[in-house]
Amino acid sequence: MIATLTSEIIHKFEEKILKNIFNISHLTRWQIFLLFTLLAVILRFFSFYPSVIDHDESTYLEIARMLLSGHVLYIDMVDIKPPGIFIILAGFQAIFGHSIFVMRLLVAIWIGITSFLVYKTGKLLLKDERASFAAGIIYILFISTWSYYGISITPEIFFNLFTIAAFYVLLRKQSPACYFLAGLLAGLGFLVKYLVIADFAVIMLFMIILSIYSERKNNVFWIIFSIFLFGAGFFLPFILLNLTYYLTGNFDEFYNIIYLAPGRYALEFKPWIMLKYMLSFQLLFIPFFFFFYYVLITKQKMGKAYTLIKQFLILWSLMTLVAVIIAGKPFGHYTIQLMLPISLIAGLFFHSDRQLPAPLNRIFSWRFGRYILLVLVIVLMMIKIEYFFRRDIPREIATYLQPRLTENDVVYAGNYHHILYYLLKKDSPTKYVHRSLLLSNDHIKALDIKVDEEFKKIISQQPVYIVIDNKFPNGMIQDFLNNHYTIEKDFGKNILLFRRMPD
Repeated sequence: MIATLTSEIIHKFEEKILKNIFNISHLTRWQIFLLFTLLAVILRFFSFYPSVIDHDESTYLEIARMLLSGHVLYIDMVDIKPPGIFIILAGFQAIFGHSIFVMRLLVAIWIGITSFLVYKTGKLLLKDERASFAAGIIYILFISTWSYYGISITPEIFFNLFTIAAFYVLLRKQSPACYFLAGLLAGLGFLVKYLVIADFAVIMLFMIILSIYSERKNNVFWIIFSIFLFGAGFFLPFILLNLTYYLTGNFDEFYNIIYLAPGRYALEFKPWIMLKYMLSFQLLFIPFFFFFYYVLITKQKMGKAYTLIKQFLILWSLMTLVAVIIAGKPFGHYTIQLMLPISLIAGLFFHSDRQLPAPLNRIFSWRFGRYILLVLVIVLMMIKIEYFFRRDIPREIATYLQPRLTENDVVYAGNYHHILYYLLKKDSPTKYVHRSLLLSNDHIKALDIKVDEEFKKIISQQPVYIVIDNKFPNGMIQDFLNNHYTIEKDFGKNILLFRRMPD
């Protein structure tokens, strides 16, 4: 009887839920959008809870909060990145408040929108519903699996939306307005991170190809004009950004950070490290790269248009790969830029016209594929349940300090997580919000930081509380602590809260 009941429940679950959800031919575009967004939220749900996943994320949130308080980026708080991510997060905070849970929820929705545009772009580019739907799903799974490959808030998550939106606009209609709008969208992505220039080059090439194969292919003037419009749209946001800092009298500081500081980073390209970096990326996402390489390696007669599209997507992958490698740092989140073209190529594995070998066809048939996807989603979600149960010491410290601080009290997070400023709604006592900027020789040299002077500024503000993780590496701060502070609370793991002694 129990077996019969179980069988009936599974049958009804399949008929009423799985069959309807994954029968994409009967889904409207808004239902698909909702499906993508819900998938992104479900996969990332438990990651909404911890105060810190990656310390860069803490910097973005705090600088965005300080922007809303009237502070000026590159003057009152310094970071090497362009202003896009800070402006986006400041917009989120202005509308939805400062909850970290809500910030990460909004990022999940942003990813849902991006994946929907991957799907819509795929439909126009790949000319196949199944392949484009699979590309959207793969993108969500790509970016919602590993902590440092898309779980924490990072610029790549944001600029990918602008990149795919630019492609979508171009594919929808070839007109002067669309060329300019596509350039403008890509240009907004450029304000989030400069490596978008690789995507800009690919889109520019794509425009030329579109022009050659369009009815205006013999009109050289039209091709030049369309490229000009696209370029004008792309560079307009950056020009306006420069103009804003010039007119407000802050251009010198802006110029130093945006134009000079990146060139002062001493990057030694290490081929072996970068090779391991790319191999690790592929091993971590081996199911998707199986689809990717299967499409690249196998040869099937699917028409000239299909071949051209595949070649273009390969070129896009190679261009973004060059951008990632040129950056010279083996950071997982840099590979997010690669996930767009790789998702579209991997989606071709599911193309309706592709003939798969019998074993693969059984495994990846739409009937069994939906069960595989369901199991994968559950597994990925449950892996992240660790975030929910992880001890959140920064939040414990903030909860302890909140009733003990007055509005004007200064707190210095020291060499501990600077998310404390955000949780306490306190400004950093130094414009170098990210804790590593005052402790890393590479950052100190690139940003031309006068470390001793900066620590004197911090000391002059007489912070009521200072947090130290193990031991502060700078002698000046350590001496200041020894002479003027006492340990008020030990939070374990060598994390100490110091309180200023009465004079």
